[in-house]
Amino acid sequence: MGFYKKWRNSLLYLALSFLLASCSDGQVINQIELVQTAGFDLDNQKVLTSALIGEYKEKEKTNIKLLRATSDNSYNMIQLLNLKSYYPIKYGQMRMMLFGENYATHNIGPILKYLSQDVSISGNLNLAVSRNKASELLSATISAHDPLFLMKMITQNSDTANLPHTDLQTTLYNFFDEGRDTYLPLLSWDANKKPQVDGIALFKDGKNGKLISQHGNQDALWLKMLVENSKNGTFMFPLENAKSENEKFALVQVMESKTNFISKPANAVSQRLHVLEIHINTKLQVKGTLLDTENNQLQAKLETYISEEIKHFIQPCLSANVDPVGFGSFFRSKTRGWNASEFYEAYPSMKTNVTTKVQLVKAGIQK
Repeated sequence: MGFYKKWRNSLLYLALSFLLASCSDGQVINQIELVQTAGFDLDNQKVLTSALIGEYKEKEKTNIKLLRATSDNSYNMIQLLNLKSYYPIKYGQMRMMLFGENYATHNIGPILKYLSQDVSISGNLNLAVSRNKASELLSATISAHDPLFLMKMITQNSDTANLPHTDLQTTLYNFFDEGRDTYLPLLSWDANKKPQVDGIALFKDGKNGKLISQHGNQDALWLKMLVENSKNGTFMFPLENAKSENEKFALVQVMESKTNFISKPANAVSQRLHVLEIHINTKLQVKGTLLDTENNQLQAKLETYISEEIKHFIQPCLSANVDPVGFGSFFRSKTRGWNASEFYEAYPSMKTNVTTKVQLVKAGIQK
């Protein structure tokens, strides 16, 4: 009985300790400022950092505060912002980082290396590039009363639309892998200065993470189909002999797709010529006026269209010597003694043959 009493008292003491600790943490949370979205711009050779901070004063209501600071580097953002804050600023809950176009063109390599070494940063952090200044795009989200608006917009467009899935873990893997290059979502604002997804930005990691090119939302879909077994995404398919302007295109939804790479021997004197077969299997649902096109004809036209569009996406990547798909990583897995320098020296002349197999799914029927 004495043992039971001691055991019960111990449990009670432990429960009270947890309760007091949780109350203490709640008090601390109300006495700190949490950076949830950060931005980096290059402004007159200085780094302009900006941070969105949510003030959770009332239930289901968030006030957003935007703080800015200018520095000679990208690493003392918190220290500088602390000089402008009533409460100490913490960044352990940061889930979104946005790079302005000027900053990204200079390079993002040093900040990626810094993030890889900071254990306070979550691997779920999202990164993106803004065509506008990052600070201006952050300011445009204040009216949404959500400091994570941009993160949620990217996540939604990755899950249900054309963006490839990215987070800090994926980005760091792409950055440090010798056989691939980094890509990030590209954001901008519309005519009403409302934030929107605008495609993807491609980087060359051999140039320390320098922005090389920007591509639209349809190219984002082709990349998504090449780098992951993707579900969801849409593209506009041009129709022949349209009767009116409204019937020039049909909307095509990608239900699912899977891509396989096959290396082929090069029929050339130089063995450094790489030849790659790309096979894509995809289920599509077509929405729009089809002008009485036979199902088999439509299927064949879609297969040709997708193959050509993907080749048109790949070719500029080869010319710019940028590898967002990870072709180098694929050939490394197939080639004994693979060497990154030798591979990318021959990379612009790589030959690719894309074949697509389409299965059409009727509207309302999904398997």
